[in-house]
Amino acid sequence: MIRYFIIILLFCSMSFQAQDSLSVDIPSKSEEKEYPYHRFILPAGLITAGALLKIRSLQRNLQNNSQRMLHRNFKTKADNYIQYAPAMLIFSGNSLGFQSKNTYLQMEKNTLLASIITGGAIFICKRSFRDIRPDGSARNSFPSGHSALSFTMAALQFSEYKDSNIWYAGSGFVFAGATALMRVANNRHWCGDILAGAGLGITVALIVDQWNPLSKLTFQSPDKKISFISYPVIGSNNTFGLCISMNIR
Repeated sequence: MIRYFIIILLFCSMSFQAQDSLSVDIPSKSEEKEYPYHRFILPAGLITAGALLKIRSLQRNLQNNSQRMLHRNFKTKADNYIQYAPAMLIFSGNSLGFQSKNTYLQMEKNTLLASIITGGAIFICKRSFRDIRPDGSARNSFPSGHSALSFTMAALQFSEYKDSNIWYAGSGFVFAGATALMRVANNRHWCGDILAGAGLGITVALIVDQWNPLSKLTFQSPDKKISFISYPVIGSNNTFGLCISMNIR
């Protein structure tokens, strides 16, 4: 459980402003957005395919075939790092000259909320299904947390920059896809795990992006502004940490 809360924190670059007043505007019914349900066809298909591929004989055949394509002793830790690339790309786009749909603060809110929802859903699913990993190391295989969180960030990045530059907007999916494939190559997940994880992550991102639940939440300070910025620190032996800096203006 602690690992998933750490992953949630690692995915988010959070910035909070000190407030003298807190205002929350509740949108009227006329302001409510209608959901474009067709956007959920792809993630629903991925989740369905992931569930179908959990048939034991089928998933073992797919795993054996994927292992034959690579050396069976193939091991890499790159998937533990490139999974964060889409999150970094979300906050780098404006600096690179691409216009995001939302403000920097709103992107942080959406990223934080989506990470919490995805991490919570992954934790519940893993504890519920208790599916054994291909390497037999643990019973927390389904769905893939790496894939889910990486695709959550990739989908948020796409929503932010698709109207500015479609190539940059879709670049996060390259890293998310590579992360998912490496989880199978490392024999840490079945193919169904990464498909379901990807579908879950995209679904959460679409809901948060469409709903934009924290857009009406504002923090105001007339005198000074205090910003807290956090970023992950990854050490050896799978150790994780969080560095926080404070800036007063």
